[in-house]
Amino acid sequence: MAEATILYKTNKRVLRKVGVLSAAKVLAALYTILGVIYGVIYGLMLMAFSVIGSASAGAGGQEFAELAALGIGGGIAASLGVLICTPILFAVLGFIAGAIMAAVYNFTTRFTGGLELEVE
Repeated sequence: MAEATILYKTNKRVLRKVGVLSAAKVLAALYTILGVIYGVIYGLMLMAFSVIGSASAGAGGQEFAELAALGIGGGIAASLGVLICTPILFAVLGFIAGAIMAAVYNFTTRFTGGLELEVE
């Protein structure tokens, strides 16, 4: 029985230029997703630590119990701030980083020739 050999015709392309705004938008979206993940993790950790710290302060008597109540409220407010601010901060920084990296890539391809991609 004869074996059939399949030869794939490869088509190599060179990526010489990247759209700066396009790269910035894509990285902003990716970093927003990372910001949501980090915001949830750090927000929950901050909330847990504030409850633990408030519980230990509440064991010290009446004057510490009032501080404990403030600690829980402050911890919840801080964790909500982290949940809201982290994705926004990550999106802004991702947009800026994406624009800078695309501009630097476009500049360096003048000297290096660009990335060689193999597409089918």
